[in-house]
Amino acid sequence: MNYIETGEIVSVHGIKGEVKVYPWADYPEFLEEFDRFYIKVNKMHYKAFDAEEVRCHKNMVLIKFEGIDTVEQARELIGKVINLDRDEIELEEGTYFIEDLIGCTVVDDATDKAVGVVKAVDNFGASDVYTIEGEDGKEYMFPAVDEFLVNTDIDKKEIRIKVIEGMFSED
Repeated sequence: MNYIETGEIVSVHGIKGEVKVYPWADYPEFLEEFDRFYIKVNKMHYKAFDAEEVRCHKNMVLIKFEGIDTVEQARELIGKVINLDRDEIELEEGTYFIEDLIGCTVVDDATDKAVGVVKAVDNFGASDVYTIEGEDGKEYMFPAVDEFLVNTDIDKKEIRIKVIEGMFSED
């Protein structure tokens, strides 16, 4: 299986073994679609945890796992990262996993010249922002909005963009 990290268990909730998860997704409701999660037990192995219930509470996700019925059992999971099987996830058209964007070459669509490589993806509210390490070794912030994104090809590890004056310079 191919796993993708989707959140971290940050605390217990209630007294019946529920855990509170900080989701690493665009919206917490995404995790409500799944009833099986995986937690890494060592470098090579993951353990499957079936969920009896998954629900959102504010900006967090509450999960009641089968066999985790006490606060003490739930506490043992605090700090653990939950994963999903990538093969069970269907993304909407035009959406991508952050880990798939990292390392993509960013190309100026007008000149076919590589301008850098995506090093990080953040969201500060309005849209995603790519941190791009430029050909000059400097880091640039790029707003990942339709106005500037021309095409994203995950298979080719390439993102084509519309570059405007000053976007990749300190001027």
